[in-house]
Amino acid sequence: MHIVRELEDFLPFWDRASLTLGVFDGMHRGHQKIIQRVQKRSKGARHARVLVTYHPHPDIVLGKRESVRGAELFTYEEKLALFQKFSLDVVVFLPFTKDLARMTALRYLREILLGKLKAKSIVIGYDQCFGRGRKGDYEFLKLMTRKYDFQVDRIEAVKSKGEIISTSRIRGEIQQGNVSEANRLLGHDYFLTGTVVRGFQRGQTIGFPTANLEVAETKLIPAEGVYGVVCEWGGQHYRAMVNIGKNPTFKNDQMTIEANLLGFSGDLYGESLRLYFLHRLRDELTFGSVEELKAQLQKDQKSTERMSVPRYYSL
Repeated sequence: MHIVRELEDFLPFWDRASLTLGVFDGMHRGHQKIIQRVQKRSKGARHARVLVTYHPHPDIVLGKRESVRGAELFTYEEKLALFQKFSLDVVVFLPFTKDLARMTALRYLREILLGKLKAKSIVIGYDQCFGRGRKGDYEFLKLMTRKYDFQVDRIEAVKSKGEIISTSRIRGEIQQGNVSEANRLLGHDYFLTGTVVRGFQRGQTIGFPTANLEVAETKLIPAEGVYGVVCEWGGQHYRAMVNIGKNPTFKNDQMTIEANLLGFSGDLYGESLRLYFLHRLRDELTFGSVEELKAQLQKDQKSTERMSVPRYYSL
């Protein structure tokens, strides 16, 4: 998969492309249906399979969120890992600026999609738009096919339990700690990536050493609580229990993400870990003593050992 980060001096190495465009934050089941159509269109015509997306997240640049904290389901680096799984030839990360937001849909189509990227087939979702005032919708593209040499497909919404699968719906599930439901809607496991930094080191003293993770400010973090996860590090997978919260037993003020890797011993400081969230085990609780906390952690450990884990994790 080839990554393109700017188009100013870029020359495509393909003659024709089947492409789609959008934020694709999550690559959920609705997004995956769009990619499947891109693949179908490209197969017979031998087009390059191209996905056009944006960085930074448009909502951050346009000030649509009160804070950048938790603004995106997946960070730039995490999206790269996700896109690798979908048989794309090229992913274009357009630098999202207010100038790009002001570009008309016609100019965007002519200069970027048809000009720079040589689109012959464009696939968009039911609610995808581009260009100033969100004028670049399916009806606009359909009209433009009469003037320019390309075809357009619109993919209808994918529903689950009668409701449309959307990034905002998945965001709500994650914010409530419903990671199993979020994973079902995503079509893959929600994960976060963090660097191990020094914490309070209390886990070591009570027999449950933890890796304290620092994550990107824009990353959406699941609700406070204890989770059963699979931790990926150094090409290996480990069952792990993860606490997200303020450790009320010790009266902490700041939220931490602490992972206890089952069956692992070693120094992880400075290392990058990826946590795949599978099950929510319980809420974060306040205990009357350290001994009560240890007893609960033993129960959590057993739950993590018994939890069902998909076969694609090499445990």
